[in-house]
Amino acid sequence: MTKDRDDDIRETMKDEGSRGTRRPNSPEAAREHAKRVRQMRKLLEKATEEEVITAIRAAGLRDGSPEAAKALKTWRENRS
Repeated sequence: MTKDRDDDIRETMKDEGSRGTRRPNSPEAAREHAKRVRQMRKLLEKATEEEVITAIRAAGLRDGSPEAAKALKTWRENRS
């Protein structure tokens, strides 16, 4: 089997296993989330503080919010 077919089978099995739950898993949403995580990792490895702040805003967090402050603090603590 090809990798794509294996992925499709896994996604279908995951969806079938989640029937009846309040929040069924969406393969498209999972792929999009994984893509965003990969992009964020790349950004955080090379980004300036200004770029991180822009990314935080793009993620929907408002300046001065506890979540935005925590994200920026975490980036500052973990940059190389």
